[in-house]
Amino acid sequence: MARKINFKIEKRELPYKLYYFVCEDAESMQHYLDGLKKKYDGQKIVIRKEKARDGNDIKSVVKSSIDKRDEIEQKRETYSNGYEVIACFDKDNNKITDIYQEINKINNEDNVEFIYNNPCYEYWILLHTKQTSRGFTSSDQCCREAMKAINSHYHQSFEDLDKFKSAENIFNIVGQDLPKAIQNAKSLNFTDDDLDGTYTNAHLVLEEIIKMAE
Repeated sequence: MARKINFKIEKRELPYKLYYFVCEDAESMQHYLDGLKKKYDGQKIVIRKEKARDGNDIKSVVKSSIDKRDEIEQKRETYSNGYEVIACFDKDNNKITDIYQEINKINNEDNVEFIYNNPCYEYWILLHTKQTSRGFTSSDQCCREAMKAINSHYHQSFEDLDKFKSAENIFNIVGQDLPKAIQNAKSLNFTDDDLDGTYTNAHLVLEEIIKMAE
């Protein structure tokens, strides 16, 4: 009887699910994830993150993510509802042929998912303020549009683009509107058939995290 009781306690105390993000950058999206982790990390889910070890192009990010999956498997870390490694990358300077190729590779791997933003992660930030599928000519243009919207919507005063992109408190600023960003992205009906246009699928992973954490 005692062994059964101890077993039940051990199972109940296991975190529900691990989400491990592997990012192309050391700041930007990682700072957003810091805020997400602070709000939702707990007994029901665990959020971890790191910069891709092999470089910041899509092929390197995907390789680092698969390596991380293998590392987790080797350590035999136990979570009552499993885990996901999420490769996070943007269009930026990646070739669209490489993007389709690497996403197809991910789709054939167990426990590896992806977040892809086109033209850049800041497009996801922009969706916290409004629903838009505007076509951008560059990541720089998208970042400037996002900075302008954040300043207006949240009464901020960013002027330097690099400081905006590396803002450590970005989730504190926009996080209250995460449900709105998810709904905006869902309403735009993005499909994987057009990854070369304005796109994000960040809402798919983040909506699942919120539901798991509740």
